[in-house]
Amino acid sequence: MNPPFSLIVTDTSPLITLALAGSLDALLRPGVPVSIPDAVYVEATRVRGAAGAGEIVEWMNAHLDKVRIVPTEIGIDQQRRFEEGRPTRALGEQAALEVLDRFLERDPVAEALLLFEDSDIARRQAIIDERVSLITTGDFLRELEAAGLIQSADYVLDRAAERGRNVERQRQVAPDAATRTRLRQQLQSRGERG
Repeated sequence: MNPPFSLIVTDTSPLITLALAGSLDALLRPGVPVSIPDAVYVEATRVRGAAGAGEIVEWMNAHLDKVRIVPTEIGIDQQRRFEEGRPTRALGEQAALEVLDRFLERDPVAEALLLFEDSDIARRQAIIDERVSLITTGDFLRELEAAGLIQSADYVLDRAAERGRNVERQRQVAPDAATRTRLRQQLQSRGERG
């Protein structure tokens, strides 16, 4: 059996979806530290009044003991690009990969979970360390529901959709079940312990 996930890293889209659903606490349900790359945080909160931005800021401030913003080289580049008026597309994804690489370098046996929605990350799977498992927001929520840690994945997705979020891809179960199975086992063993 694989070791349990010891870190959750999220890309920008899951943060926004969960914020719009009023369900950011779902990220804390597995009982694993959550890291948000600086570039992801900036993408999600930079524009005041943007969908979910205020909720993300408030949630982060309420959970500084469990959730941390991780500085990255990509985040520094992102800031320069803003100042120079250059594009910043996909920098959150790149920052997430940087956070994961650094985390895995420090701990040679650690395993991490990367929460995503954009297909760009799934296409990069070949270059992502084998100790990083990818899971969509929808599949993450379904596993939390199966473990009894949230009431309904569909309810969360419906609430995000009511606030204008396109969640149709999140309603589809990803074809690769390995990550879902590992997360399910970890959530079940956590439930048995306490």
